[in-house]
Amino acid sequence: MTMRWDKFEAETPEEPLEPLNFIDMSFWDITPVPARQWAVRDRVPAHQVTLFSGEGGSGKSIIELQLACAHVLERDWFGSMPEPGPVIYQGCEDTRDELHRRVASICEHYKVQYSDLIRGGLNMFSCVEGDGMLGVPNRGGQIEPTRMYNRLLEAANDIKPKHIGIDTSADVFGGNEIDRGQVRQFVSLLRKLAIAANGSVVLLSHPSLTGINSGTGLSGSTAWHNSVRSRIYLTSDGDMRTIEFKKNQYGPLGERVVVRYDNGVFIPDGGKTDVELAIINKLADDAFLELLDLTAQQQRFFGSKPGTNYAPKRWAEMPQAKGYNARTLGQAMERLLTVGKIKLVPDPTKKPSKASLVLVRA
Repeated sequence: MTMRWDKFEAETPEEPLEPLNFIDMSFWDITPVPARQWAVRDRVPAHQVTLFSGEGGSGKSIIELQLACAHVLERDWFGSMPEPGPVIYQGCEDTRDELHRRVASICEHYKVQYSDLIRGGLNMFSCVEGDGMLGVPNRGGQIEPTRMYNRLLEAANDIKPKHIGIDTSADVFGGNEIDRGQVRQFVSLLRKLAIAANGSVVLLSHPSLTGINSGTGLSGSTAWHNSVRSRIYLTSDGDMRTIEFKKNQYGPLGERVVVRYDNGVFIPDGGKTDVELAIINKLADDAFLELLDLTAQQQRFFGSKPGTNYAPKRWAEMPQAKGYNARTLGQAMERLLTVGKIKLVPDPTKKPSKASLVLVRA
């Protein structure tokens, strides 16, 4: 890739340079280490951007609204307690009437009235009939804040919301989602909002077809995953949903919450506690490793990418799969890759020039 130096302003020899602003650490030995700040403990960090992706119609907007209401009402959000405080919600896909209907279901669920949400500081606005863009590229391809962004930043400074929910990225990001630089610049703008608010920003997004098939839940450049400090992915199976915390820079990774749709809201699936889910996942992981060992002994190696050599699909067809389907084995594969128990190496049965990457124990 060729660097376009004309994008940068050249320094002249006569121009005095300001010294770098190094951090003064002289008092750190006698100063307590600052506590980590969370909007939702171990799930959504404060002062950072969280990406929340899910297929259209899966229910992520409802789950986001439930999180917003949990902040202002000081209520539980699927087994966690969000920091109490006001919220700003920017909706770009739903009209005022639709937001009215959805919040009505949440009020019924929590047994509260709209006045309770107002008193707690729920601030919503809809951009369905207007321009909700927050960042657009200039002539040089750099992402710049819009008038709407500056209005939102001013509101964040005034209200100091614990949570800013933005639904969705396609409606507020005017750049190219596969341009790493533009993605990082836009996330930096959102991070500025989170810092100004002393809270969190959660950006909703739709995954690409590749992101759905691979189970990553991403769309466009991997810079989305790399630039945010927390990422959530929602998958659906009938009335059931799985909320998976795909990335957590500052807390535990891989937490899953299973919920089900009921009367306009999502509630935890009473049939599975966190402990039971951990046991279920552990059994699936063990089954995956047993199949990996079995096929390795037979000198048969399989990969992690969907196709004719996709390990979860091929193994689900084996009698030793213990009834696990390809999707469950695929989820086990992702967990095992994440924690480093398995890895990808060139196929040892092929010539180096023709070898594709296959799964082996780490």
